[in-house]
Amino acid sequence: MWQWINDNAQALSFFASLGTLAVWLFYAHLLYSGFRRQRKARILINQGWGQQVDSVCLISNMSQEPVYIHSITMTIRAQDNEYTEAITDFDEAQPRDSENHPREVTRQGPLQVGEQMNLGTFRSLLRQTAKRHKDLRADENQPLRSLSVHNFKVTVIASYGPEGGVIGAQRKFLVRGDDNQLMRPVAIATKRMTKRNARQRLQQWLEQQLDDSDG
Repeated sequence: MWQWINDNAQALSFFASLGTLAVWLFYAHLLYSGFRRQRKARILINQGWGQQVDSVCLISNMSQEPVYIHSITMTIRAQDNEYTEAITDFDEAQPRDSENHPREVTRQGPLQVGEQMNLGTFRSLLRQTAKRHKDLRADENQPLRSLSVHNFKVTVIASYGPEGGVIGAQRKFLVRGDDNQLMRPVAIATKRMTKRNARQRLQQWLEQQLDDSDG
């Protein structure tokens, strides 16, 4: 046995080195994967306080660093058409309200690590979106039924330092129930919009909003 080991010492040393290298590569991959996960933005869009139209929409920053929210949009799928509108600013806010409390006029701004923002009830967000489209008329008490909503999406457009440029988070909600007053998320998790095509669309949306405000 010892003679065989001595005769093949060079080959055994080579394979031992390969095994050691494989172990180090495995651990390096684990460390790199953990590092990448920590550097990724994680913005959550949740439904709080039940599954009815008066439940609240919550935005949480679970990233390792703060994010800056540029815009929040809602897309309503109703009457076989889609209607997208920015819901970043509060409709009933007055300019003077922003002097000391900017959060009272807009949802735009930084969101710290672990911080949560309450956007208000889905009823109010649906009503705010519908008000800006002439062919949509939302009933105050039953907006889901009056708009014939099939589903809708909430999209957050933000900047996150390590990512560079803009990123997005989106969650789709399905309307259900006989009285069209119940709703729930389609998927368990919030969709991350970090691929190049998605980020380009988000950037174009922001640029379009700037053009419309200039006009």
